[in-house]
Amino acid sequence: MDRSKPFLWIKEKLWANVLALSENVPRSFKQLPDLIMRNEQAWRQFIDSDAIENLPVPDINEKLDSFDRLLIVRALREDRTMLAANQYVSRTLGKEFAEPQHLDLHDVVEETTGLTPIVFLLSQGSDPTTLIEAAAKSLKKKIFPISMGQGQEEAAMNIVNNAWTNGDWALLQNCHLGLPFLLQLEEKLRQQLLPGGKKVEIHEEARLWVTTEPHKPSLLDYCRCPSS
Repeated sequence: MDRSKPFLWIKEKLWANVLALSENVPRSFKQLPDLIMRNEQAWRQFIDSDAIENLPVPDINEKLDSFDRLLIVRALREDRTMLAANQYVSRTLGKEFAEPQHLDLHDVVEETTGLTPIVFLLSQGSDPTTLIEAAAKSLKKKIFPISMGQGQEEAAMNIVNNAWTNGDWALLQNCHLGLPFLLQLEEKLRQQLLPGGKKVEIHEEARLWVTTEPHKPSLLDYCRCPSS
């Protein structure tokens, strides 16, 4: 049977997702390609809707469980996947598990040491700097920020060393722009943990805060340390 996309408005990737669903989840989606071809108008309205995750699925709505609904949103409208996933979690685990969790930085401070970089992954429009600075103020800690970039390695290492010595906080911002520096930092942390390594005295109240955009290889790879 010809499985090329039936309509010009359907994108190649979308149709590939439809075929994958029909082949891999046949209990719910075996007839999906045929249903779309037979009922073009209803499916086009569904796919083009502003909030696909809130609408009944044409032709097969009553047959789908919560996970099926998540799968079909992911296949037809990838941009709505996170919203559909939130609904799935809410329906299956409870609304409390789908609500944003409040991050108490005081708890983070209590659970870490100066040897543990506290990494914040930045997303569009987000910046934890204000929260970190507010936590420093409430705990009466001195915080020394530096925005990473070419030529900032020496200044950043000085801030880290001074924080370790004095029990201050070092805030290394936008570390995706200073990945080579993280290799230097990793080596210093490694020496602290390796038997016989070159160690420096680290104040118990010192903390290292890191902000970065997601990066490959992962920034966390640069911050890994061996266990003692």
